Amino acid sequence: MQDRTGIRQNLDGGFGVNYRWTADDTLYPDLPGMIAGLHDRGYRFLSYANPFVPKNLNHFDEMDAQGLLIHDADGNTFTPIAPNGTASMPDLTNDAARQYVKGYLRQMVRDGHDGWMADFGEWLPLNAVLSDGSDPLVAHNRYPIEWHRLWREVMDEERPNGDFAVFGRSGFPGVQQVSQIHWIGDQECDFKPTDGLPTVVPALINFGLSGVPYVTHDIAGFSGGPRTKELFLRWTELGAFTPIMRTHQGNKKLENWAWDSDAETIAHFKRFVLIHQALRPEFERLAAESEATSIPSIRALAMQFPEDAGSRAISDEFMLGERVLVAPVVTEGASSREVYLPPGTWKHALTGEAFEGGQRVTVQAPIGTPPVFVTAEFSIDLSSIQ
Repeated sequence: MQDRTGIRQNLDGGFGVNYRWTADDTLYPDLPGMIAGLHDRGYRFLSYANPFVPKNLNHFDEMDAQGLLIHDADGNTFTPIAPNGTASMPDLTNDAARQYVKGYLRQMVRDGHDGWMADFGEWLPLNAVLSDGSDPLVAHNRYPIEWHRLWREVMDEERPNGDFAVFGRSGFPGVQQVSQIHWIGDQECDFKPTDGLPTVVPALINFGLSGVPYVTHDIAGFSGGPRTKELFLRWTELGAFTPIMRTHQGNKKLENWAWDSDAETIAHFKRFVLIHQALRPEFERLAAESEATSIPSIRALAMQFPEDAGSRAISDEFMLGERVLVAPVVTEGASSREVYLPPGTWKHALTGEAFEGGQRVTVQAPIGTPPVFVTAEFSIDLSSIQ
C-alpha cells in the first residue's frame, strides 16, 4: 500500500514520489490497528519507501538542520534531485543520517509492515559532497547497497526469523549480500524489444548470472501504456513461472488492462495464479538451493547446460531450476513460437506432448498455453489446472 502517507499518485499517471516517511493520521487514523486486523485475516501488509527527502515535508528541515543530507561543492544542501525536483537525499556515509532513516523504517516494522518496495537509490548526483569525503562517482555506485543495507539491518533486528519481504530496484555488484528481492525495473507496457515484454527474460537471466537469486517483475509493465489485454495475458503467463508473481497497476491506471478488466482475463489470471501456487514446492526447493549454493532459481540455459553449444545462443528462454524450461510468447499476435530444447527428453507441461531435445521445434502457443517443458524428474501436474 503506497498511499499510507496520505500522498496519492494521480489516477492519470502523475508521478508520486513526493513521499513522507510517516503514516497520515487523517487517511489512516489507526494504521497499526488496521494492519493487525489484516494479519488476523491471514493477509500480509506491504508498503513503500524511497530515499528522497522532499523539501516540503517536515523531516527535510529536521535532517537539514542536523547536517544529515548530501551537499554541493559550496556546502549547500543538494537539491533538487528527485523526479519531482524538490528533494534531497540522506548522506549515508554519515552514521547519524543512517540512524535517522532507520528510525523511520523501524517504526514501519513496529506498526506491522511486513515489507515494502525499497524504490530508487540510484539517483545520487555525481558531484555530491559527502561527509566522509568519498569520491562521488564511487559513492554513486555504492549508494544502492547502503540504501538496502539500512532496511536489512532494521529487519534483522526487528524480525530475526526472516519473516518479511522487501524488494528493491537499484543495485551494484555485491548488493545481494544485503538485499532480499530485486525487481528488474519499470518496463514499458508494450511488446517492443527495447523495454517491453521481450526484455524481461534477458533481465531475469542476467540478474541470475550476476549472483542475484530472487528476482521479480511488474506483470504487464509500468511505464508508458495503456497496456492491452493481450499484453496482460501473455505477461501473466510468464509471471506464473517466476518465483515471485507480482502485478502492478502501472502509470496509466484508468486505461491499463488489469486482472479484473473482463471475465476472460479474471479466469486466465486465476488459472495462472493456481499454476504458480502449484509450483510452490519447486520454488521452495530452489530457494533453499540458492540459499546454500548461490545458484539462482531462474537460470540461463547455458548455466544449466554448459556443454551444449545450442544453449549458449539462447536469451529468450530460461530454466526454472534444472527441471522446467520456460519459453514465453513475447511477440504481439503470435500463436506459436520456435523453441530450442537442450539435449534430453522433454514434455510440454500443459499439453503432455513429448519432444526430443537437442533441436529447435515450432510449438503451437495460443493464449493460455505458453511453451513450458519439463523433464521426467518433474512430478507436479500442471495440465489439469483450470
